[in-house]
Amino acid sequence: MPKKAIFTKEQIFKKAFEVFKQNGLEAITARNLAKSLNCSPAPIYSFYTSLEILKKDLINQAKSIFMEYVKESSTEYIFLNIGIGICKFAREEKQLFHTIFLKDSSYSSLVREFRDLIKVEMSKDSRFDKLDEEFKTELFLDCWMYAHGFSTLIATNYFKDVSDSFIQKRLVSGAATMMYKRLEEYNK
Repeated sequence: MPKKAIFTKEQIFKKAFEVFKQNGLEAITARNLAKSLNCSPAPIYSFYTSLEILKKDLINQAKSIFMEYVKESSTEYIFLNIGIGICKFAREEKQLFHTIFLKDSSYSSLVREFRDLIKVEMSKDSRFDKLDEEFKTELFLDCWMYAHGFSTLIATNYFKDVSDSFIQKRLVSGAATMMYKRLEEYNK
């Protein structure tokens, strides 16, 4: 009779996600996971034939959590919602934000996915219809830098106890001012 499994796949994944959040993807090794589960590597390999599969699942979970924040409708303005979403993600998922965006550049595919989402969302806003692609790209980069910088300040506790209204106010005053200046330059 085969030995009964000590852990479920879900328990292993949950522990792996904790390790990933705390220490990054490079910490996902059979030895580290086994140590954190207080077991041998055998249970891990009984559910994951390779750690690369587990790592892909972890990244997909991180993307899913991130995208929930980014797609949340806080206001009637799609573009503003994206900025609010990344700031809320930084506030509520500080460690995951830090691991993905601040630790190293190995998560560039997630950053590209965020970038691509913004471009798709921008195309849904009729105010951007008449703008050429080069200008939209520059505008996106400016807004991305502002939102990413602000969210980094939130994640690193520069701003403490940040409310939703504070996030929205800062994004509107900072990014909107920048956007209007860019649009004025464009329309000259």
